[in-house]
Amino acid sequence: MLMTMTGFISLRQAPRRLCRAVWETIPSPVRQTPLMFRAGRYIYRKFTRDTVRLQSHYTHFMRNPPLLSAIGALASQFPRDADVTVASIGCSTGAELYSVLYAIRRARSDLHLTAHGADISDTVVDVARRGIYHPDVPAAEGSVYVAGRAEVASADVPSLTEIMQPLPDGSLRVKDWLRQGITWLTADATDDRLLELVGRQDFLLANNFMGPMEDPLAERCLRNMIRLVAPGGYLFVDGIDLDVKTRVLKASGLRPVLTNQEEIWTSEGARGGWPWLRWGREPLNRSEADWAIRYSIIFHLGDR
Repeated sequence: MLMTMTGFISLRQAPRRLCRAVWETIPSPVRQTPLMFRAGRYIYRKFTRDTVRLQSHYTHFMRNPPLLSAIGALASQFPRDADVTVASIGCSTGAELYSVLYAIRRARSDLHLTAHGADISDTVVDVARRGIYHPDVPAAEGSVYVAGRAEVASADVPSLTEIMQPLPDGSLRVKDWLRQGITWLTADATDDRLLELVGRQDFLLANNFMGPMEDPLAERCLRNMIRLVAPGGYLFVDGIDLDVKTRVLKASGLRPVLTNQEEIWTSEGARGGWPWLRWGREPLNRSEADWAIRYSIIFHLGDR
């Protein structure tokens, strides 16, 4: 029976695989024309958007260098010796928050940072708190969701010497100067009480965990994230359905930050495969309505 069912699923997927193979033979400049973009949007909405929604703890250090560079530049605008709050919601095993804190402290060592990392899984929060990682081995094995890729690849170790120090067993530990001032907690990103737990943030990271959610839950979660942004603060949101993101943020009072927008949007090579993969990155298309919101990851909430 299992073999029969497996064969049936493979048969149903065969036309999809064939169409994707044909799509990928089309030259990239042709795929970027308005007609092909509309075809891609149709494929995504009709055949891809509601496919299997797989939640994982996929994360790694220095994941989007242009975004980290932009965060450092934004931090440079704060007054000297200012108190700055940073939170990573859906922090997974901590790689994102540590990377962001590194970018901020490298740009502005005078700032007084207070940071929070929150995730729904006790297992990954414990990993993040310890800050110890093994090259090429995912740290989230046995957690709520799929582990995903390793936080650190062997090839990347030489570039992380300012962030991590080697331990005798071959693992790597985040250096103490980056671990200071962080509170790690287990929390649900959709919980209205999250504001009471972490307070309002100057830098609120809400990346790569709302995508697998059903639309109503993702919308509720994003609205909850917006509540955590302090006046004059920044929201960073990625890995969410673009229609949901655009609809919610358009009415939020936050404004997209367009500096290096295209470089940030196209940085992650792992997000290829659109329109055939749910997590594939839709090409930036400035003829699209509300393109500034749709393809931005950084949003600013007014003035202090």
